[in-house]
Parts: sequence; C-alpha cells; structure tokens
Amino acid sequence: MLDNNYALLFIRGERPIKDFKFNLKEHFNSKYTPIGNKNVKPYIHGETDNSVGAISFNLDDIEIDIKEIIDLETKESDFELLSDIEIENMYKENINNNI
Repeated sequence: MLDNNYALLFIRGERPIKDFKFNLKEHFNSKYTPIGNKNVKPYIHGETDNSVGAISFNLDDIEIDIKEIIDLETKESDFELLSDIEIENMYKENINNNI
C-alpha cells in the first residue's frame, strides 16, 4: 500500500527508512547508458570492442602432445606482462594518436 514515489530502505543494524525513489533518468551519468541516450549500445559481456589486444587459439587441425606444451620453454622476450595502468595508458595513447 506504499505510494509509488516512496521506497523502503533496509540497512543492517539500522531502522528501516522511508525515502523518495530516485529517478535514474535524472542522474548526471545517465547520458552514458542506453536508458539516457538511445545512441549508446548496452554492455554485452564477452565483446571486445574496446580491447587493446586479444589472443585466440585454433587447435582443431593440429595434433599436440600435452607434454610438449608443459615442457615448452619460453624466452623472456617471448611475452610481456602489463599492469592495468600500463594497458590503460596504452589505450589512451592509442585514442589520442587516432584523433
């Protein structure tokens, strides 16, 4: 029987609170969501539109012994591990260079 303008808020250890509902369309960041901006695509898990790089393997046509993979020795120069900050900086540089 609660008015549609109100919501009940329950916080552990506190008494329940009756408060006004917040209209998400009025939030200042709603322009970045499909609700506030029809031109924004919704996030779909697994898509790689904003990825800097991707790795994929197709082993259908290759016969590999698992021992060969385990015993495989890699040199230090075969790969490079990057932190989140380094990847973010690379992404920002890439965007700035393309503008």
